[in-house]
Amino acid sequence: MSELFTDRLRLRPFIASDFEAHAEMCADPEVMRYIRAGALSREAAWWQLARYMGHWQLRGFGLWATVERETGRLIGHLGFLEPEGGHGFELGWALSRNAWGKGLATEGVRAALRYGASVLARNRVVCIIQPENDRSIRLAERLGGKLEREFTEDDRRLLQYGLTLPGPAA
Repeated sequence: MSELFTDRLRLRPFIASDFEAHAEMCADPEVMRYIRAGALSREAAWWQLARYMGHWQLRGFGLWATVERETGRLIGHLGFLEPEGGHGFELGWALSRNAWGKGLATEGVRAALRYGASVLARNRVVCIIQPENDRSIRLAERLGGKLEREFTEDDRRLLQYGLTLPGPAA
């Protein structure tokens, strides 16, 4: 499992001791607003973390724990998912509220996209975003994402943005 570094972030595999910070983030209804139908219980956050860790074992890639390099604090997750029955090779991200508005998601996602292109040899990724999630839509568009379709899943309207991954030298 790979680690990535940016100026301000360390993207690394999740470890068991990340659970408390992960559960705290998942308990924030504002953070989870566009990911689930609201805050997650500790039990649901545990199962979510187990899925994230297991995805690496099943696919060889997944979501990284997103850690501030300066403080060593876990501030979220970002990376790739490709679950059975999903939408294909998907890029996702979520940061705790205290990390919003600092450009950290953009910084981390750009590193992930370079990894997806150079190491995973992927040339395309999708982002599934709720139409009300203006911040994520802006990030997808800033990365070159184009709206491909709108659909309904589990009684939620969703948008699919397609992105072309940068070449290895990007």
